[in-house]
Amino acid sequence: MRRVVWLFGLLVLGSAALAQDKPAAPEEVLTGEVRISLSSDYAKLRVDGEEWEEHAFTDNGRTLTIHSLRRTEEHKVTLTPLSSDLEAVELTIKPEDWKLVPINKTEKVWRVERKVVFQKKAAQPAAAKPTK
Repeated sequence: MRRVVWLFGLLVLGSAALAQDKPAAPEEVLTGEVRISLSSDYAKLRVDGEEWEEHAFTDNGRTLTIHSLRRTEEHKVTLTPLSSDLEAVELTIKPEDWKLVPINKTEKVWRVERKVVFQKKAAQPAAAKPTK
């Protein structure tokens, strides 16, 4: 009898552990990732005016992935290229921009994908020489 009770307890604990491993429904997941293809490598990132630690560069700095961005709010993403002759770019990420994208057969992630082409800064006119 003790063996049956022990086995039953083990089965209950095992099924409770399995129930906790169930993935959340997509609507319940409030964060996602933004993937940006860049025309210049390793641009400086700011999200809503603040530095954002949760990001990674791939493809030799040409692809930026911003992790854990809240998808229910609007965000301003500012990218400043390392090259001083290129202009900074500001993107607006809106809640309706997010798409549920499969990453394998059983998992999906909320993602926004963008491409950024940095423009050259306009040539500044030479300062006028003072006349005597």
